[in-house]
Formats: sequence, C-alpha cells, structure tokens
Amino acid sequence: MLNFALVGCGRIAKRHSELLGLNQIDNARLVSVCDIEYSKAKVIGERFNVSSYKDFDEMMENENIDVVAVLTPSG
Repeated sequence: MLNFALVGCGRIAKRHSELLGLNQIDNARLVSVCDIEYSKAKVIGERFNVSSYKDFDEMMENENIDVVAVLTPSG
C-alpha cells in the first residue's frame, strides 16, 4: 500500500483527494494534505479523515508518506 500526501488543496486536489480518499485506486491511500492556506487543507482533511498541515516539513516529519502529489499552481 502506498501512502499519498497532497501538496496544494485547490481545484485539482478535489479530484485527486476523491480518488485516493475514497480508495478508488488499488494499493493507494490518502494519508495527509498540505496547503499554505490551512483552511483548504483542513476541509479536505476533515472530509477524508486524514491529517492536514500548513507546513510541508512538519507533514513530512510526522507522517509515513511514500508519494507526494504536488498540485500547486503552475506558472
């Protein structure tokens, strides 16, 4: 089982969190989310019962994460 974290909890994170948080991908699960706007991370975290963070380093220190999906805005 791969433990996923999402960094960036904007529009695209909604779809990623649904796939991972609702166990729609074999051998993958959502364990944590992070966004500099903590309120966005908190909404997704509460919906899927996973940890939410504002600080990336804190998340990486406290969670068992195998894969980080970076969903921040592109240039």
